[in-house]
Amino acid sequence: MQRGGGGGIPAFLLVIVVLGGFGALLFANAQPTPELRVIIPTEAQPTSAESSWQTILREGFGSNSTPLPTVAIPTGEFVPPTIPPAAQINLTPFAPQAADPNSVGANPLLAASTPTRPAASPTPLATNVPVTVLAVTRAPQEFQPPPLVPPLSRDPLGRDHYWLRRPVDSSALNNGGLFYYSYGSDGPENAWRVHAGIDMPNPIGETVRAVADGVVEWANEDFQSTYSYGKVIFVRHDFGYDGQPIYTLYAHLAAILVFPGQVVRAGDAIGLVGNTGRVSGPHVHFEVRVGGDDYGSTYNPLLWMVPYVGTGVIAGRVVDRNGDWAMDTDVTIRSYATGTVTDTTTTYIFQGTSVDVNPDFVWQENFVVGDIPVGRHEVIAVIDGERVSQLVTVVEGTTTFVELRPGASGE
Repeated sequence: MQRGGGGGIPAFLLVIVVLGGFGALLFANAQPTPELRVIIPTEAQPTSAESSWQTILREGFGSNSTPLPTVAIPTGEFVPPTIPPAAQINLTPFAPQAADPNSVGANPLLAASTPTRPAASPTPLATNVPVTVLAVTRAPQEFQPPPLVPPLSRDPLGRDHYWLRRPVDSSALNNGGLFYYSYGSDGPENAWRVHAGIDMPNPIGETVRAVADGVVEWANEDFQSTYSYGKVIFVRHDFGYDGQPIYTLYAHLAAILVFPGQVVRAGDAIGLVGNTGRVSGPHVHFEVRVGGDDYGSTYNPLLWMVPYVGTGVIAGRVVDRNGDWAMDTDVTIRSYATGTVTDTTTTYIFQGTSVDVNPDFVWQENFVVGDIPVGRHEVIAVIDGERVSQLVTVVEGTTTFVELRPGASGE
């Protein structure tokens, strides 16, 4: 029986296929390597950005708008206005207004605690108007801090009324001393009349300024028929206290720069420091009058005029063992930190007349010391042979009150 080769692949064909595949592989590997190509990204071509102002100018901005009107420029020569000579101005002083010195009411809040004044002296009072005498006791001071800005009332109970600026600039020479001829005193040698104001020393010609807005009522000599004040300016202010008018007086001036009826504002120059009247040196005598324009309506200006920056005011009451006013008693303020004397003054003198000085409506004091540096101070007085003192703390722009009486020293 013969064997046949049914479905197998002949060996010859298998050899040919293998050789053909191997030849194709050799042919593929024999082809040269294609050249590499570097791809460079395309960049946008720069374009010139035109300024918006260039477009506006090219389009002719404003060419079709309404032209602005032109102003005719004068071609003539300028002629300044003329001021009439002083001879053409009628400076007629106002007549003093009559006022009842007893119209000022007492303070009902302190009526129960107010010491009694001494009985009126039977000795008749001289009719001459007071003489202001200059007594320098402080060395000249080259610098003073600026004053605080009025109106000022930092007291939490609203008792302060520092509503007036100072009548002389703090930069003026030697105006720091308020002198020891203080309000309500008769001078360091007890030889002068009881003082109704304060004296602020300055060289002749320094500017005197209005302490608040108001109207000039007098600007001349012989104020209320007295020569001793010299040249005087008297201003009634635009505000009052408890329904009563407030006036200020500036005396011994070298020159008067205002006229009666003129409206003045706080800080306006109204005069120049001088030594007219009965004085011993140049200064401005400054008074505050409340309720009336007469001599019996004065109050201590240190409780109305703002103190300097960094300082305050000490007001107090010195009484004897019976609770009566201790008059003409020396009061010393001593710094607790340094032990040096800061200032001294004397208590008010009450003569039981209609032209007495007056304690404040609220404080009911009989001495005031102004411009005391902030901090702790000892207030000292000798009453009936006993040294009495109290420690107080002075706060900027406020009144610190203290009462001195025998047997009550301490804080």
